[in-house]
Amino acid sequence: MTPEQKYISTTSLEHRKKYAQFFTPEKIAEFMCQWVLQGKQKTRALEPAYGLGIFSRVLAQKSNLPIDAYEIDEQIFASAFAARPNGVNLRNEDYFACDWNAKYDAIICNPPYLKFHDYDNATYIPDVNSHLGTKLNGFTNLYTLFLLKSIAQLQEGGRLAYIIPSEFLNSDYGVEVKRALVESNTLQHIIVVDFTECAFDDALTTACILLCERMTSSVKVRFSLVNNIEGLSNCFSEYVEFNTSELDAKIKWKAYYEEGNSCKYNHLVSFSKFAKVCRGIATGANDYFTFKPSKVDEYDVPEECLMPCICKAVDAPQTFFTQNEFTKLLNEDKTIYLFNGSTAPDNTSVLRYIHLGEELGINKRYLTASRSPWYAIENRPPAPIWVSVFNRNGLRFIRNEANIYNLTTFHCVYPKSTGVDIDVLFAYLITDVAKEIFLDNSRQYGNGLVKFEPNDLNKGMVVDLTLLNSRESSFVKDVYAFIKNNQKEKDGIKLLNEFFSLKYTDEINTIDKFTERLQLLKNTSLSVTEEVIKRTSKPRIKQLSFLDLFDQYELEPIKQNFMVREDIEVEYNTKHIHRNLLIDITKNLLICNVKKDNWEKYLDSSAKIYYTGKKFPSTIALNELYYFMPYLSGKGIRDLYYIKIARLGYRKEGQENEDKNDLRLVFEIERVGQLFNNYKKVKLEIWRTFTDTILKDIL
Repeated sequence: MTPEQKYISTTSLEHRKKYAQFFTPEKIAEFMCQWVLQGKQKTRALEPAYGLGIFSRVLAQKSNLPIDAYEIDEQIFASAFAARPNGVNLRNEDYFACDWNAKYDAIICNPPYLKFHDYDNATYIPDVNSHLGTKLNGFTNLYTLFLLKSIAQLQEGGRLAYIIPSEFLNSDYGVEVKRALVESNTLQHIIVVDFTECAFDDALTTACILLCERMTSSVKVRFSLVNNIEGLSNCFSEYVEFNTSELDAKIKWKAYYEEGNSCKYNHLVSFSKFAKVCRGIATGANDYFTFKPSKVDEYDVPEECLMPCICKAVDAPQTFFTQNEFTKLLNEDKTIYLFNGSTAPDNTSVLRYIHLGEELGINKRYLTASRSPWYAIENRPPAPIWVSVFNRNGLRFIRNEANIYNLTTFHCVYPKSTGVDIDVLFAYLITDVAKEIFLDNSRQYGNGLVKFEPNDLNKGMVVDLTLLNSRESSFVKDVYAFIKNNQKEKDGIKLLNEFFSLKYTDEINTIDKFTERLQLLKNTSLSVTEEVIKRTSKPRIKQLSFLDLFDQYELEPIKQNFMVREDIEVEYNTKHIHRNLLIDITKNLLICNVKKDNWEKYLDSSAKIYYTGKKFPSTIALNELYYFMPYLSGKGIRDLYYIKIARLGYRKEGQENEDKNDLRLVFEIERVGQLFNNYKKVKLEIWRTFTDTILKDIL
């Protein structure tokens, strides 16, 4: 077992992520060390982020170089110091606190991969800018600061090898880093590991190896793309080469080492011509700000403080997200609301929840601390189109027909007024042609994961849809309608792919053959009629109006039952169990979820009253209710009660803090007995809170 493997097995992932400790594979360390030692005779080496010293161990096997090394983490330092090779001067210090004027002719490093919000960027970035005259912005990742400082410490004839994420090559914050690299006149070779594999076992990132050498004469820069670690040996014979003056820091550098897709097509324009892309809503504390329907009941948050919102990408797998899809999520008690306390800050329940957030320190988080008030959600309209952020199988565009908000799991797409119909735009966006062209402007991570930031899409290329004539636009809209209304989405998208591919390679002569193929698809497809939709989708369950009930009954009983006294024999799981329970299996049964903090009275059989939350389904016939069974969250049902009276009441009625503005449905109950030997789990059909059934159906 290597020191790195031993450390990983005994150190928590949380600690390793805090210090961004992803260890270099030995084969890569061998490759980098061998390159650094070539050329001018070396006198002193530097390892700025020591870790467990893989580079120093390899260097010690190949030379007798004295090595200065830095490691800020006290935990890993203790292990590393005890096992350091001879000649290694290892310090438990911050590399950025060391002398900028110290020069080395061999520098090798795998720096920590910390993003801007995970380190003290307010201190480190100005420090680097002041020493180098750069203009690095606040979004700069820590590993690039290590790189630029090390280059500044490289003396004439010295060599540097760094392994870092390749993200900066194709990101906005990387523009200034690339400019500094070019101006340093040291960059010789960038080796990018193929994006289908990770160079590091537990880091979801793609790696690139930067080889630099301080030379007086101008240099050419080589780019190599290798398929795997074993292919590193070929990079010195298989590469593309550019003069330093040819490198443009403002563009994505993948253009220098990877053939693009957009070159296949003609008449391309920036996507910003047709739409503006921005990120989804960032809360700064999703666990606090997002709500399920059951959480709404728990905290009594008023409706005006709840923004309907898609919070997880997995909850919107469809191309069209409709109100029916949102209702389905509501009925399944999914996370579908966003809390905005600023819309009713004086409401008692809202104040209580705001105070809870302050007790938890939510108001002091990075994003919330910059908002006023901290519990307000940023103001932006729902986006007509969503687009996925992370992808493995190409971009995924979704039409937001429910007109709800979205978190950062999706980006927002706001179409502009360009004369291009939004249906035509969306029809194009869901094609493989669009995905293929956009891929040129992506950021790529390990194991085939692709990411798009909003500006990657804004600056990405699309076909110029204004060049479509009226017949072509009508055709695209007809295919869009076919896709939306029929069960053959793949066939429709395939037809659009062929059309756009031929149209924008100037190979299409007439639209007639495409309209004929569309008609054939229509003739052979079964339309999803409204009747089918009614049969296959659950109807939206509306909330019962307590105010309407109050107008009718006030606080008088809505339903009053009298128990029939008779013993019966219950048949359950083919076993006959004489319970001596006084029950009628033909009567209606209401099963209701009981939260853990209310279990006590049901466990000791002393419960006499059940209060509903602020919502109760309108589909449950109150005048037919007879039995009640509490569903203890996580356990199930066991005990049977009968409902003596169903009536309206007030929250915390009879207590000092009784709220007569907060009506609830109240069941006065009496325990009949234990129906099952053990707790039995059943599905809560309505909002994951209620099931309306008949007693015999659960036996």
